[in-house]
Amino acid sequence: MDALESLLDEVALEGLDGLCLPALWSRLETRVPPFPLPLEPYTQEFLWRALATHPGISFYEEPRERPDLQLQDRYEEIDLETGILESKRDPVPLEDVYPIHMILENKDGIQGSCRYFKERKNITNDIRTKSLQPRCTMAEAFGRWGKKLIIVASQDMRYRALIGLEGDPDLKLPDFSYCILERLGRSRWQGELQRDLHSTAFKVDAGKLHYHRKILNKNGLITMQSHVIRLPTGAQQHSILLLLNRFHVDRRSKYDILMEKLSVVLSARSNQIETLGKLREELGPTSWCAASSC
Repeated sequence: MDALESLLDEVALEGLDGLCLPALWSRLETRVPPFPLPLEPYTQEFLWRALATHPGISFYEEPRERPDLQLQDRYEEIDLETGILESKRDPVPLEDVYPIHMILENKDGIQGSCRYFKERKNITNDIRTKSLQPRCTMAEAFGRWGKKLIIVASQDMRYRALIGLEGDPDLKLPDFSYCILERLGRSRWQGELQRDLHSTAFKVDAGKLHYHRKILNKNGLITMQSHVIRLPTGAQQHSILLLLNRFHVDRRSKYDILMEKLSVVLSARSNQIETLGKLREELGPTSWCAASSC
């Protein structure tokens, strides 16, 4: 993608809630692959103008300033030997800047979650003219509205960003399923744990979330893989990591790693045979226990 495509993609991935300018710069700074332009003031003004004049972008004023976006890498403590996330501290939940407020059966076909969907004010006409000419600079807009100024992509742009170029834009998802997909889009390459979705984000029973996850999986919109966290107490938490297809990354599990090591060891043996005792000795207790949860 070029710079402008990447810019629009980041806005679209943030969903119906949209994002404020500081959050937009944070998203572009941490984008993978890296955003191709340096985010200097003159570049930011150029990008602002591109958004202000784009017919698929709308601007809103929310009743309250948007809290700062906090980004966290869930994989920074992955043990490469075991494939387990080794949590060195008790997990502290970050403030959810986007609490779930599902829009249900909207007559205009709008889908997604938005906290201030009914309260926010559309100020697009204050940002640009009907002929798509900007009415204000970025500095003027931010000076007037601050972090109450929210940038939102159209429904078509948001849905396309979630399903990718391979997806069917005519596929109609239930509102609940769409909101899960939107949540995964906002998590980018990090993905979401199914356990966190049903217990923290959506606050529904696991069965309901499983049902809507199956809809997304059946339509080929998401990928799933096992995910293990070892807590400071030594206990292990098992869950399923969900990702949009476009953000799928194979995270090797402890079993995959052990099988790879076993294959290497056995391929060096005559007839590719070895006793269990010698395999345990050569692979070491750490690898063996990681796979057997001993």
